[in-house]
Amino acid sequence: MRRCEFCDSPVAADATVCPVCKETIAEETLERILPMLKRPEAPEVHFMGTGERLWGVIRKPSATYRDIGKRPDMVGPFVVILLNALVIAGLFLAMSSKVTTFVVVNSTSGQTANMNLLLSPQGGIFIGTALVGILANVMLGFVYLLVGAAFAHFAFKITGGTGSKGKTMSIIGYSMLPVVLVRVVAILVVLIGMPAYPDIVNFLNQGALNAVTPALISWAYTSGIWYIVDVLTTGGFVWVGFVLIFGIREAHNTSTLWAFVISLLCIIIFGWTFWQAH
Repeated sequence: MRRCEFCDSPVAADATVCPVCKETIAEETLERILPMLKRPEAPEVHFMGTGERLWGVIRKPSATYRDIGKRPDMVGPFVVILLNALVIAGLFLAMSSKVTTFVVVNSTSGQTANMNLLLSPQGGIFIGTALVGILANVMLGFVYLLVGAAFAHFAFKITGGTGSKGKTMSIIGYSMLPVVLVRVVAILVVLIGMPAYPDIVNFLNQGALNAVTPALISWAYTSGIWYIVDVLTTGGFVWVGFVLIFGIREAHNTSTLWAFVISLLCIIIFGWTFWQAH
């Protein structure tokens, strides 16, 4: 809870005058050092739809999270989870596009030719796998959101937060949007920078389909491009931490400094967990 610098009375996070001693409350030191963290002016705060909120998380996080803090919702987080699932499917297909296979062009003579995997008859299997994976990743995204929001809400509460569970879940969901955007960039990095898979896969041989997927994943993880993707993802987590400052502050009525500290701890945990998993 933010407190008056003159009488130490608790005041609202966006208060400019103390309700007890009537003194004008100055901007926090962190807001003076980093003006981008300033609380939104009254004209900036207005009713926002889901689309405007998603854009606002990137463009105007201060005013956007003020609106989310007042009217938390689950539509935006669901959209973020769905977008993330679609992007992961796109990343899988981008990697698959680096594989070349044999196709029979003349069944009489047995003549074969090389063709991109996604354009070959077997490409439908990989496209179907990506589509099925969308549903799995949506379900997994909800699990991560529920578990992550539960831990985050507990952390916010023990550090003085006053917001509800719904507010916590909403700000966590919206705040993962930067990671989705970074993964879109990762798709472009894979398409442009990742070399072709070194072997030509012959799906005419039994067992080739079962063998190529783990081999492709292993090849991708050992390539230098995947390290770039990991660095980009880490940058996405840092971006998440930045927007979480606004979310924690507005949803839990804390000072900007305290929101910054909690957000920093969250990002350290995110980053450590991510790199440990690798």
